[in-house]
Order: sequence, then C-alpha cells, then structure tokens
Amino acid sequence: MANIDRIVNVQISLQTASIAQNTFSDLLLYGTFTPIGGAKVGIITDAQELVDLYGVATSSAMYKAALVAFSQIPRLPQIYIGLSTGVADPTADLNLIKAENNDWYAWCNVEHVETKVVAGAAWTEANEKLFVTVLSNVLNSSPPAGDTTSVAHLLMAGNYFRTAWWYDTNIGNFPDVAIAVKSFTKYPGQETWANQRLQAVNYNKLTETLSKNVRDKNGNTFEPFRNVSITQNGKVAGGEWIDVIRFRDWLCEEIKVRIFQRMVDNRIPYTDPGIGIIRSDLVAALDFGVERGGIAPVEVNNEGELIPSFTTSVPLAVNISPNQKASRVLQDVYFTARLAGAIHVVEIKGALTYETLPVGSVPVIA
Repeated sequence: MANIDRIVNVQISLQTASIAQNTFSDLLLYGTFTPIGGAKVGIITDAQELVDLYGVATSSAMYKAALVAFSQIPRLPQIYIGLSTGVADPTADLNLIKAENNDWYAWCNVEHVETKVVAGAAWTEANEKLFVTVLSNVLNSSPPAGDTTSVAHLLMAGNYFRTAWWYDTNIGNFPDVAIAVKSFTKYPGQETWANQRLQAVNYNKLTETLSKNVRDKNGNTFEPFRNVSITQNGKVAGGEWIDVIRFRDWLCEEIKVRIFQRMVDNRIPYTDPGIGIIRSDLVAALDFGVERGGIAPVEVNNEGELIPSFTTSVPLAVNISPNQKASRVLQDVYFTARLAGAIHVVEIKGALTYETLPVGSVPVIA
C-alpha cells in the first residue's frame, strides 16, 4: 500500500520546553540539625518535623525559628533548612548548601551570631540572595557618624544591598524569620516590609532616640503603636527598600526566562522583525511587572497627558554594524520603568476656620 506521506506529509514539532525559573518566595533557615543521609539541605512543612526527623531539640534556635515561621498568617507551605557546622565564617557552609540545593532565595541565621553577619552579607551579595537577620548591638549613637565599629555600621558602610536586619536585644526572638515568611506569601511587587504585624514575635519598646538610631543605620524595628505592633522602615543595609531588591531580582529573571524560552529551538533573524520579537517579550515581562504591582500603571499628569508605565528601545537592524551582526549578539536593548513604590508614612496638614469656604471647595466622595 502506498504511503499517504507522499501526498500529505505532517510533522509536528514540540515547542513546549519548560524553563526552570528561580523562585523569590522560598526561605532557608541556617542552623544545626542532624543530616539525613549526609544531606546539608532539607525541607520541612512544620516545626515538629525538625524533632521527629532531624533530631532537633525543642529548646534549640532552629526549632523556635521554625515555630515562628509556621505561625505567620498567611504562612509558607514549606521552609528549607541548611546545615551549619558551627564555623565562625558561614561562607563554606553556604557554598555547600547552594551546591546541593539552590531553590531558595533568602536565608536567616537562626542562631543570630553577629560575628558571622558581615561574612554572610558578603556571600549573599555575591550570590544574588537575600539575607535577613537580627542585630542586638547598634551602639546607641546618633547621628550614625558617632559609630564606626558596630556590625550595623559595617553593613551600611559596606553598601550591602542584599542584607536586611532587625534590631532586637533578645537573640531568641525572630522578627527576621517572621517578616521574611509574611512577605514571601505575596508575589514580588505586592509586598512591603514595613507596617506589618508579626505573629509569635515579641515587640521592642524603644525610645524615639534609639529607634531613630536604628533607622539612621538603615536598620528595621518591630515596635508597638498604641495597641498594635508593626515593623518599621523596611530597608536593606545599603539604604534601598527590601521590596525593590526582591522585585528587581524577580523582573530580571522574568525577562531572562521569557526571552530564553523564545530562543530555544527557534531561529530569530537578525532583522527588524527578529529584533521586534525580542522587544515583544521584553514588553510582556514589563507588563507582567505592572500586573504584579511593582511597576506603576499608566497615569495622567497635570496637563492630562498619559505617563507610560515604561519605555523600551531597540536598535534598527540597518544601524547595526556587519561585524556586530556577525557576532550574533544583539546589543543596545534598553528599558526604563517607573516603580510603583509604597506609602509608609502619611503627612496631612489642615486648618480649622470660622470663615465660609469657597463654593466648590467641598470634596466630592465617590
């Protein structure tokens, strides 16, 4: 019998490659436990697993930190644990943990050993993670210029943009774990690390002078305001907002994965239409950033003109040199996006008067 392929030949290729994408919502607790099968990384879904599976005592910092993690509302479905060997410098431990399992984004040193913080911050900066920790000694001097030796000063002076610390004199308190878990229950772009309530964490009743001193060093606090306790500041040691660092990491990954997935098993010509394909994926990632809340939506200025959320720029193929085309590397692709930010503080000024207000000055409430 003749083969029908002579008349109609159909071949269907699969363009369904799934690209592994980094997560920005997983937390690792770095501390001591008994490894299973020599593994330096484990995953737990409740604190009791530390006792039942990893030989952790209920009096240990690891167990108490896990209790706090799973006490948050909402909470993460799972927490990573990474093995500390008790060395003074956590760098080697962290390298081994990352080599075994790199599916986590942020980490907390549950033992809150301050002598390990600067080395941990340096490792975190180089490995594009986020380090959230606690400091108990900020040398109560304000302005910060009076302090040149505390870990808080060293972190700020070192411009560590991936380390955030909470002030707490009780190293057995875990505001760092609580705020990380609570923030990670929201997508990047949807959270702020300030003005958040934390469960199973004791607040610190600070003087205004001490609170200002912490904030002047780009530190964070968990303080009571009347009958509610909330986090304050929400910054990394380098002075940027923590949520901006996390959103930037997510956006970089989103852009990379979208364009990489487009290029797998495809030939994109070095022409204006091919460059347009790259641009369209970039725009799609930025649009997703608007949807997630990290990039500001289209807004209107005082003249009624539309202010875009972002702008993009790509070169025309005709303006690219033959040598550059021969390298098959597309350069000069740019974008600028407006951050949505978050309101942490409100300042309102008003006046009370006996005079008649002008007609039309009464606000209309929709």
